Amino acid sequence: MELAKRVLHVEKPSDPAGAIIEAWAQGYMVGSLIIMACVAFANMRRGVLLHKLILIELVFGMFHGTFIFTNAPVYNWYLSVTAIFLNTSWSLHNVIAWIKNKPLLPRWASIFYITTVILVQPYWILEIVANFLYFSNTSNLFVYTRPYEALFRDPWWIFTIANLLWNIKTRYDFGFLELMRVSPRFGILFGAMMLSICFILVDILAVTHVISGSGLPDGINPFWKPAFVFKCLTDTIILDDFKTALDRLKQHRLARLGSLASDNIRGQFDKQGKEKKEDVADGNTFLTGFPMVVTKTNSKKTFDPDNMDLEAALHMDDFEPGVSPTRSGRG
Repeated sequence: MELAKRVLHVEKPSDPAGAIIEAWAQGYMVGSLIIMACVAFANMRRGVLLHKLILIELVFGMFHGTFIFTNAPVYNWYLSVTAIFLNTSWSLHNVIAWIKNKPLLPRWASIFYITTVILVQPYWILEIVANFLYFSNTSNLFVYTRPYEALFRDPWWIFTIANLLWNIKTRYDFGFLELMRVSPRFGILFGAMMLSICFILVDILAVTHVISGSGLPDGINPFWKPAFVFKCLTDTIILDDFKTALDRLKQHRLARLGSLASDNIRGQFDKQGKEKKEDVADGNTFLTGFPMVVTKTNSKKTFDPDNMDLEAALHMDDFEPGVSPTRSGRG
């Protein structure tokens, strides 16, 4: 027993490298979550469960970023208690991802998604117990359960990302670059998703000892913290479910398309006193004031008002009302 206690003498990082890394990581996580919680609270709508869950997720994640200020014996039990809130936040993130993803899923997939999230909760109970035993110098079970955290935490998140990208491409006819140009918010969303996956992979490599270094004691490393922050950022940058956000963007672009077309027609009526005017340019006939959107002839766009679609709406900013519809200089 004495030997086990000596081997499991888990304490706050004492070497400068370990203390600096852990303190920086905790400060980064808590500061980021506080800012995101304030933004979420300022933009949340009353009566929307999803918004409340996101705020709870952020608040629960903060507690585990403060144990660096404590010392033994408080350090050990405080770390283990705050880990309960952290693990709850992780599971809550998967529930939030399910709510955001649900409108884009068939019923059977939605049921399977949330059922599997529920089924893995016994692991998190075991992880909480193992955490208490490890940091109380009683058992090293945590050393064996910790490497499996990503397996019971992240597959749903990775599926959510893949499903969102798939639906954007197939259901909404958006190109990813076009979507990010129209809505930079989605650019931030995609970037946060990719960064979260990168840090998840690095965390897995660290806890399985594929990579190692000073200041990375068993059970503690800084890599899961940026992964968690970027996950939370994806929840905060778009508070509503993904389908609602995409539908609003689509409606906005279509409404803008209709408004621009109406303004162009009205401007031509007022200026020239007749309903339409035909010009000939490069052998193609078009209505003055409308952008050319559909076909290419001799490397130039031509206009087909009956086939104007959403993808064409994304290019409306390339043209100015009343200007001959030549190809924009922006590549």
